[in-house]
Amino acid sequence: MTIVYTNQKFPPPPFDEEIDQIHYFRDLYEGNHENIFPRAQSFAEQTVQSLKNQYRKSKRIYFKRNAEKLAQKHAVSYYVVANFSSVIAELPADLINRSLGNISADTEKDNSLLEFVENVEKASKINQNIWAAIVQHQVDGGVAYRIRRDSKGTWFEWKPADLYFEHEDGKGADIPWVETRNKDKYLRVERQRLNDNQLLIEQLVFSMDGETVKEQLDIKEYASLYGLTIPDNQILNNVNELMCGYIPNDETLLVPRGRSGLRNIDMIQEEINWTITRDSVVFEKHGKPKLAIPRALWDTVASKNQKYYGDRFVRNADLEVVSYDEKNGAVPMYITWDAKIDESFKHVQRLIDYMLAISKTSAQAVGVNTDGGGRSAIAILYEWIQSVIKAEAIKDKFDAAIKDAIRKSVILENALGGTNYPVSDPVVEWADMLPKAESEKDEEEIKKYEGGVQSLETTIRNLHPDWSEDAILAEVEKIQEEQAINSFSPNYVQPPKTNITGEDE
Repeated sequence: MTIVYTNQKFPPPPFDEEIDQIHYFRDLYEGNHENIFPRAQSFAEQTVQSLKNQYRKSKRIYFKRNAEKLAQKHAVSYYVVANFSSVIAELPADLINRSLGNISADTEKDNSLLEFVENVEKASKINQNIWAAIVQHQVDGGVAYRIRRDSKGTWFEWKPADLYFEHEDGKGADIPWVETRNKDKYLRVERQRLNDNQLLIEQLVFSMDGETVKEQLDIKEYASLYGLTIPDNQILNNVNELMCGYIPNDETLLVPRGRSGLRNIDMIQEEINWTITRDSVVFEKHGKPKLAIPRALWDTVASKNQKYYGDRFVRNADLEVVSYDEKNGAVPMYITWDAKIDESFKHVQRLIDYMLAISKTSAQAVGVNTDGGGRSAIAILYEWIQSVIKAEAIKDKFDAAIKDAIRKSVILENALGGTNYPVSDPVVEWADMLPKAESEKDEEEIKKYEGGVQSLETTIRNLHPDWSEDAILAEVEKIQEEQAINSFSPNYVQPPKTNITGEDE
């Protein structure tokens, strides 16, 4: 049931076709469109060929001999990449990244567990790496994570989808990667496998010849040969979960490992690029003002150049001072091109609208179809609602993944560290994805507190997210003391006035 690597190309089937698609969408996201779009490739080849011909016509021998190399090095392609694909992949990451809040253990009394979860969060750099993980999740169609325990402590890391292969029976997974040592290539694999209430974690290494995996090598000899520190194979008793996991994007029953968030928009992106490129080429050729001169003047200057240089031509410098034809009144004049490109711009706008609709992205969120004027948070929410709904669904998956990763970190620490922490999901706090005006945010938090649905401590934390825990607790105590003082309403009642008179008066 495990994956066989020897004597076949890497990556192995059935993952090879999926990884080809992953690399395709990575080029689309990165803007390397000359690698995937035929018209971009043809345009780049034409540019190189044109420059090569110019070098070959040069009178300098160096240029003639090195025309091919110089053309490849100095060719400048006019192919324009207006890459909306990157915006579509990054927008959910932007929204989710700003909404991730505090992460802590689900306890108020177990200080050791609270400290452990805090250390896992710091070592894993969750807040720093969440943006990159979500972008990769959108581009590749999924992202994986792996739990680790080393000198940093116990923590987890995100891994791209092409470095996570689950076993067919669902009882194991491989995390493979290629290492280059000097001129030799090796395939490293961390294999995790569940069997009889145990988790086996193995470290494997294979030699490679190009893209083909050859024989399996002894991992200890490999570590000794290159001076590497590789953990020994481990058997974790009473562990029934893999210390890794996978988060698919837009998975279906037929594609359980997920699909790229950039699917179905690649051809639209290519058409946008080509339309803009075509307009740019037209502008380059015809947009500059051209100087028109009388035929007789051109012949005069060209004849002089033929006499001095052996060829009939006219330079701009030749026309800085010209003679005036008194008989015909013919003088040089500039011709400007009045371009009519409104329909071309409308076509590009339609394509952008199609792309955003297919990818479930709000136009306002990417900066198109916007209008001026201040709007409330509620109004902005309705304008961004499509992107927010999409981001909320992705956030729920990462919320579950972060909780699973930290819970598995507790399991691994108990198994290898001799601890006995209770195994449960941590608490992951999320804020609103869209920014709000301070006054509007303060009003909402105060209403929640006054309505009795939110504690004073949570209210202060939400109002001051940059405060430390000590500052928050100090503020809570100060407010509670002031409330206690204000709750007293002593009435100083004076005794009634009386007249005291003597009996003999």
